[in-house]
Amino acid sequence: MTGRVFITGDKHGSMRMFFDIAEKGLAAPEDTVIIAGDTGYIRDHEYPLKLLTLQRLFPGTVCFIDGNHDNHVILNSLPVCEWNGGRAHRLADRVYHLMRGEIFDIGGRNVFTMGGARTVENNYEGEEGVDFWPGEEPTAEELRMAEEKLLSNIGRIDYVISHEAPLEARNSIPRFKKLDGDYVLPAVLQSWYDRLSESPDFKKWYFGHMHTDQEIGQKLRCVYNNLVDLDSGLAIRWH
Repeated sequence: MTGRVFITGDKHGSMRMFFDIAEKGLAAPEDTVIIAGDTGYIRDHEYPLKLLTLQRLFPGTVCFIDGNHDNHVILNSLPVCEWNGGRAHRLADRVYHLMRGEIFDIGGRNVFTMGGARTVENNYEGEEGVDFWPGEEPTAEELRMAEEKLLSNIGRIDYVISHEAPLEARNSIPRFKKLDGDYVLPAVLQSWYDRLSESPDFKKWYFGHMHTDQEIGQKLRCVYNNLVDLDSGLAIRWH
């Protein structure tokens, strides 16, 4: 696979960015866009119609990791395929869900993916199957297997894409700083980030979830509305 690789954040069902990309001709068939969770396109069994629209608008390949507002029941019911070296769910001809704890060769870039997070409504209010779904948080076994794969390949990881953020990033954004005592995922991600930071080949950790576009230090970046060139870090003006 050749071409550019873009990264963007939570879309929550909106396709405005893709309509603008199509109108302005910003993408080519050899390009790939990765959504860092919470696409909002996979919420009910009408999702194939949404993905048809997505494919009409974006001429290249669309990849996404799962967030806490994606329907994990549907995702986990799909057959698993191998795509560019890692396990994925193929939802349409050019649309892939990149599974947790996998490493993908995307245009010569080794990308480690980790979906999942906790929905606030899960703790306080909201309806299961509407606001959140079982499986939104990685299990202990998923984390163990992901860590094993990450550490055995740590010297060749170029990028990490997750939905949740490492603890350092969460603590940099005040409204996300408070965590429940039993919510271990950000701390786990921080441990992985600390180890990756020692690898000379590791370039950047991109994540969504926080609904902001913000650089945090040298190698952490939250993505939301921006469409970012994975390699250069430049935001592509789409609106």
